[in-house]
Amino acid sequence: MDKKIVRVSVKDLVNFGINKGSIDKGRASLMSDTAWEGSVFHSLFQKKMVSVHGSESFGKEVFVNDEISNDYVELKITGRIDGVLSDDSGTCIYEVKTTSRTISGIGMDEYPSHWAQAICYGYMYAKSEGLGSLVIRLLYINRELGEDRQFEKTYGFDELGSFFLDYANRYLEWTAGIRKWEIIRDGSIASLEFPFSSYRNGQRKMAEKAYVSIREGNRLFIQAPTGIGKTMGALFPAVKALGEGLVERIFYLTAKTVTAGIAIENQRKLCDSGLNLRTVVLTAKDKVCPKEKRNCDPDFCDRARDYYERSGNAVGALLKNQLMDRETIRKYADLYNICPFELSLDASLYADLIIGDYNYLFDPRVRLIRFFEDAGGDYCFLIDEAHNLVDRAREMYSCELAKEQILELKRETDPKWDDMKKGLEKVNKELSSLKKEYFGDSQGTAYESSGDMPAKLASAVRKCVSIMEAYLEYDMGEEYNKKFMDMYFNLLFFVKVSEMFDGRYAAFYIKNGSYLRVKLMCLDPSCLLSRAMDKGKASILFSATLEPASYYKNILGGRETDPFILLPSPFPKENLAVVIEGRVSTKYRDRDSSYDDIAFILRDSFSLKTGNYMVYFPSYKYLEDVLGIFEKISTGFEIMVQKPGMAENDREIFLERFERHGGNTLVAFAVMGGIFGEGIDLAGDRLSGVAVIGTGLPAVCPERELIKCYYDEINGQGFDYAYTYPGLNRVLQAAGRVIRSESDKGFVILIDSRFTGRKYLALYPLWWNPVCLEGNKPKAADCISRDLLL
Repeated sequence: MDKKIVRVSVKDLVNFGINKGSIDKGRASLMSDTAWEGSVFHSLFQKKMVSVHGSESFGKEVFVNDEISNDYVELKITGRIDGVLSDDSGTCIYEVKTTSRTISGIGMDEYPSHWAQAICYGYMYAKSEGLGSLVIRLLYINRELGEDRQFEKTYGFDELGSFFLDYANRYLEWTAGIRKWEIIRDGSIASLEFPFSSYRNGQRKMAEKAYVSIREGNRLFIQAPTGIGKTMGALFPAVKALGEGLVERIFYLTAKTVTAGIAIENQRKLCDSGLNLRTVVLTAKDKVCPKEKRNCDPDFCDRARDYYERSGNAVGALLKNQLMDRETIRKYADLYNICPFELSLDASLYADLIIGDYNYLFDPRVRLIRFFEDAGGDYCFLIDEAHNLVDRAREMYSCELAKEQILELKRETDPKWDDMKKGLEKVNKELSSLKKEYFGDSQGTAYESSGDMPAKLASAVRKCVSIMEAYLEYDMGEEYNKKFMDMYFNLLFFVKVSEMFDGRYAAFYIKNGSYLRVKLMCLDPSCLLSRAMDKGKASILFSATLEPASYYKNILGGRETDPFILLPSPFPKENLAVVIEGRVSTKYRDRDSSYDDIAFILRDSFSLKTGNYMVYFPSYKYLEDVLGIFEKISTGFEIMVQKPGMAENDREIFLERFERHGGNTLVAFAVMGGIFGEGIDLAGDRLSGVAVIGTGLPAVCPERELIKCYYDEINGQGFDYAYTYPGLNRVLQAAGRVIRSESDKGFVILIDSRFTGRKYLALYPLWWNPVCLEGNKPKAADCISRDLLL
């Protein structure tokens, strides 16, 4: 058996070895090196040492390494020492940390991980140079004032070795355990057969193309219609690639709980067929927190307090389960009285498959640092319902700052914390200056934008963050703590976004009375999405609606050479009737005259057969106006209406009603792009037809107009990128609710004169055979085949 080579940095080795303490509420940033200052202070220190001692005596960024092995793993440990000073008095190594803390308040042994990292460096350097002992100096530098404090300890070689080998052997034992599991897993994968008697039409091609892309390290875009078995078509080849060592871990990323549930069902199906696969399902912290009011400060939460004292045993017990879903994780978190969210993150280090939201890869605020902080790894990303990633990405990479929130926190800040009040006031002054610059003395609500990043504001925010970091140590009361931490993290993210700001961004200013909001708005997320996917080896992006291909490849970080495949529907064309009612205009200026026509079309079409039907509108207002008329002219129909902000229980009741069919005809009124517009599976007689009112164009607003202007300059397709294509996706997703299985039959009615235009006709799925109604042609109801009504 070949040993597996595992590479680990000293930093990661130490972080693994120190399993004690509480979950940090944000204080880690006190000691972290920030992107804009940390490296600067390291460089200044190193230049000073070279200037004083000479380059012959002082070495900077000294590379060290060591190896340790057992029967399963060869562990290669590497690191870089900030500085090594060698002179007649002996050898001293320096470990430099920057901080926003008051230097005089730092104790010698306050941060054990810093000493542990330096001791490991010391051992490896002493071993390579044949030294019997050396001095370790731990240097803390305050980022704001430049003040420093130094601690010094002397270690003999045997003492260094004992410490280092304790950490290294524990890490080696851990990796050996993973390797033993991998041997079991890979054996099961080698004998794993496709878990169904046959592939569906198009599913085998999808699986083959996915496997080739994973093997070759590509990004693959797949449009696969509903019913083809997209989830298994992507997951099965990824599992096979995992067993062959082509990738080290699979991430199944999606936007909705429903689609994550489908991935879990497919994982279970594979395991029922003999697969051994450790799977962790990540659920948002707010959803899994057992506390009535979430507060992750260990001073308030007993599950965060001393978390690391109990987490090791909890993870060990949890790993006895191959599927670690929400309920399983909650069970073990309760048993060991620890945070279920943190437990799921710790268990993910042992997982072969991780199922979770897009943000765990793409969002700079919550991405899984343990996997994606540095170079990433040989990961496979399966990105489901990829059309949803467009707007989600813009949200993830944008940040907003509100003047009123700055002033509110300033008012509630204790007067004795004068420097923090001054920091907040500086941010407020910069916001006032921007308000004056862009709006003058105008009243009311107004909008402006600029391609320039507000540099003075970003600088003030950066300084305010540094000031606030010093107060992370203090308990300022639960209510104030929450506001403080929310503002701190928002300001911190504003700084992060300001560093990403380039020609793909716009600064958007919203004035409302005396207040101002500044939004650093991501117009084009393609480059940032591409960088995130670069953290893995291969990405498979798939959806039932990814056309036009050029739009989705462009905006989702695709490259020219990345393949795009369009798979046909596995179901007979004749099972779906598509009728385009082009004699009704739903444009905003024509809506008042459209209500009666739409209501009669719906009544006549839904009277053809007793069944369940859905109608999708572009807005709640339009829905209500047509509903009022529909109720007056229709009899014998049961009507349900989607309400804004429906609770989860109400959503479930809404969908459960579709389980009954054959009695009364049900007509459900809903909104396109909403909670019932996609991701719901109403197969068989649960849904007989759908009507879509309007082209689904997003509402015209200043933000959309910025996107339009940006793409007009980039490729001359601003309106399509900002409005047409996102709207069409909503339409196609709504229409896709009808045919969900081989035996399903039904119809789709698209109501809008624009649907008959050349642009739209060219974008409809190839398996549609639409009937376009214009002029004096028959009613929509007369164009639906009687075969579909049986």
